[in-house]
Amino acid sequence: LDSWSVILNGSVEVTYPDGRTEILCMGNSFGVSPTMEKEYMKGVMRTKVDDCQFVCIAQQDYCRILNQVEKNMQKVEEEGEIVMVKEHRELDRTGTRKGHIVIKGTAERLTMHLVEEHSVVDPTFIEDFLLTYRTFLSSPMEVGKKLLEWFNDPSLRDKVTRVVLLWVNNHFNDFEGDPAMTRFLEEFENNLEREKMGGHLRLLNIACAAKAKRRLITLTKPSREAPLPFILLGGSEKGFGIFVDSVDFGSKATEAGLKRGDQILEVNGQNFENIQLSKAMEILRNNTHLSITVKTNLFVFKELLTRLSEEKRNGAPHLPKIGDIKKASRYSIPDLAVDVEQVIGLEKVNKKSKANTVGGRNKLKKILDKTRISILPQKPYNDIGIGQSQDDSIVGLRQTKHIPPALPVSGTLSSSNPDLLQSHHRILDFNTTPDLPDQVLRVFKADQQSRYIMISKDTTAKEVVIQAIREFALTATPDAYSLCEVSVTPEGVIKQRRLPDQLSKLADRIQLSGR
Repeated sequence: LDSWSVILNGSVEVTYPDGRTEILCMGNSFGVSPTMEKEYMKGVMRTKVDDCQFVCIAQQDYCRILNQVEKNMQKVEEEGEIVMVKEHRELDRTGTRKGHIVIKGTAERLTMHLVEEHSVVDPTFIEDFLLTYRTFLSSPMEVGKKLLEWFNDPSLRDKVTRVVLLWVNNHFNDFEGDPAMTRFLEEFENNLEREKMGGHLRLLNIACAAKAKRRLITLTKPSREAPLPFILLGGSEKGFGIFVDSVDFGSKATEAGLKRGDQILEVNGQNFENIQLSKAMEILRNNTHLSITVKTNLFVFKELLTRLSEEKRNGAPHLPKIGDIKKASRYSIPDLAVDVEQVIGLEKVNKKSKANTVGGRNKLKKILDKTRISILPQKPYNDIGIGQSQDDSIVGLRQTKHIPPALPVSGTLSSSNPDLLQSHHRILDFNTTPDLPDQVLRVFKADQQSRYIMISKDTTAKEVVIQAIREFALTATPDAYSLCEVSVTPEGVIKQRRLPDQLSKLADRIQLSGR
């Protein structure tokens, strides 16, 4: 033999002197060993197909390559056993980027390497490990327990935090739906709070909120009077959504995957993103079958807990939303100016000092920054239809006699938020784009008259009723009307059902055989 070969295509059959046969297929190799000694073929080799292809490496080249690879190998031994193998590599010809890359190792040694110094030629070891650990570890908690243990070592704390952040950002599905991993994440958050690592905790919560996906949880209660197996916080009166504060251990809700920090988005098709806590509790209690859409949102949940703790400590409730102060209206700019001037005036009296123009502007900015959440919430909830406003002061029709507005009011301002944002984008900062009406519903009265109503996907049935009353020029209150869906079955049976007030995504829910 004078070469080492690999089969690229086809197959061969080897018949040995003792009569034994062996089939070598594509990818199998045969030929010399990595030595320069003479070797001889044992048996007879025959090709099994017409087009059989090989790649052949001369014996001298084969030995040189393998010897060079062996020289580049670094073996890590512990108690006489090889636990890790590394290979020396150079990524450029200048030799500036060279080092050892991990080739293989035991599960324990590879896990430990997560918090060790990594070579410049092996910068993605953590990402590679988190992607492939499933092939050699039976449970992700084997890694989680080690990370919690190493976190107690101050020298490893930053490295452990980096591993967890990468894990959450790249593979958040490892945590969702796994109660053990969820508890690991909660314990790790508590450790970050204990060590006053607020920046890392904020990054972790942002990653959890960004990577989380909607989950559908189905619960069944034996009766309406049965207590709920979880406790809720938040509500539109606080300026937040509905969040799960705690879940009874061992309950059906825990088994279904409901956990602390989940935001409830929908219940039985009713939108829960902008609803009062009392109304949400009423809906949950009055239904025995609950189809709940949730999403992990730890970032906002932590803000809610902080707000509640501040209220408890200071004894001052959260500033009410606009709808609580002025029913069916927004904050007007003159009213805002009055509040600002009064606060600045009080400061002048208390301090008995003169403020220059720059100082006054700084105070104004601070006051506006502190009140921007309650001035313009992201999704105001009131009885006015979507995209309409009855606040005359927004368009500059009403002015305060004694105190001029602190902010310039354009005579061409519309009743929508974008015009207001163009002049004061820094002060009135929105995190999400407003939901503009992009759908149309045709609503019928009992006498078959109809009107077209512009809506968005978040418009509720209650808001459609309010707009319809305005379009039909009705004088009764909205409580006297409801939105119903009328449908016809293939057998010709006409069915009518009342839609819940908080039901949204109306255009998507309408049937082809209904109106």
